[in-house]
Amino acid sequence: MGLIVGGFGTAHLVMKRGTAGEAGERVFAGMKEIGRRIRALAPDRVIIVSSDHFYNFRIGDDSAFSIAAEDVHIPFGDMHLPKDPFVGDAKFAGDFAAYCSDRAVPVCAMRDYLPDHGVVIPALLISGGSPIPIIPLITNTALEPAPSLQQGWELGGLIRSFVAEERPQDERVVVVGTGGLSHWLAVADMGKVNSDFDYRIMDELTGAHPENLLSMSPAEILAEGGNGGLEVVNWLIMAGALPGSPGERVYYEAIPEWVTGMGGIELFNKEINAL
Repeated sequence: MGLIVGGFGTAHLVMKRGTAGEAGERVFAGMKEIGRRIRALAPDRVIIVSSDHFYNFRIGDDSAFSIAAEDVHIPFGDMHLPKDPFVGDAKFAGDFAAYCSDRAVPVCAMRDYLPDHGVVIPALLISGGSPIPIIPLITNTALEPAPSLQQGWELGGLIRSFVAEERPQDERVVVVGTGGLSHWLAVADMGKVNSDFDYRIMDELTGAHPENLLSMSPAEILAEGGNGGLEVVNWLIMAGALPGSPGERVYYEAIPEWVTGMGGIELFNKEINAL
């Protein structure tokens, strides 16, 4: 059986250095620290949970969750990010999609997926020059209504059981939920950041109380965290893969200049810590 050795939540957007002063530098340092911690766990596979930013999905696409079934990922290249290919695992992705289908949870196995900044920025932080296979799991937060936190939590539970039941003995897997926290994009409140919302998400997850978030509806998240705040479902997928696991906040800054509450956390696998 495989084992999920760690879980992380992190923002997946950065702007040009020097545009947010010392707060921006602390975010860069925090994101690098998350990359360092992931590498220290020596994972064999990393699942990056992100949202698509209309580079692959289109309005009207009805798949709530998709997984990129590719052995090599070629980035889209948005935000002037490099298009250097990075390693995936088509079998892992395809097997997980089938595993979910067998349990009446539709997860679409995507071909020809072009990772955007939501996957590429975390992947660059993680790699450190090492070709760790990365499996992008994509949520469609453009759906109306968007996937709920409850749905995300349940999908995380399927990641956990899939790794334990179907993956090779001693395979080490890290799950990274990305995006958020609060931000309003292309709407009247663009630039607003709600730190109370951001701290609530991080504190409930690191305090091992994600159940306190599951009743939040997409409408509530839109009101309190903005349309970009819907991406916190990605963090709940990560937390669902490590139920009951405590953690710590690695970084947080409210940065209106980057129109986002920028945060990062680590959850510790309680089973490993109990050994």
